Amino acid sequence: MQSDLVFPVSSTASYPLLGWLFCACGERFCQWGSPDSTREYLSVCGCRLRPIDADAIERRVRAEAALAAPTLAGRWSADPIEVLTRLYSRIEVGGTVADVRFVARE
Repeated sequence: MQSDLVFPVSSTASYPLLGWLFCACGERFCQWGSPDSTREYLSVCGCRLRPIDADAIERRVRAEAALAAPTLAGRWSADPIEVLTRLYSRIEVGGTVADVRFVARE
């Protein structure tokens, strides 16, 4: 089921992690706009009862990328997709924003 608030197509400007975030079950997260205009990512698989706050998960991913490749850290603001492409093939989110698995690019 898809409402008019879920957009699985890429909108990297306001949702830079689209296409990179997956539920632990393998379902891809979509962008989600809550009624109060909060940016969130949502997986419609049913594993998670609530969407993920976009700012929180983006800060978590940016911090991990800075640890993994400090020389790329400065590129995040200009081009987060370049940083993600160089480092990861996907990012899996478990039950919380702290429960994240970064799958390295091989």
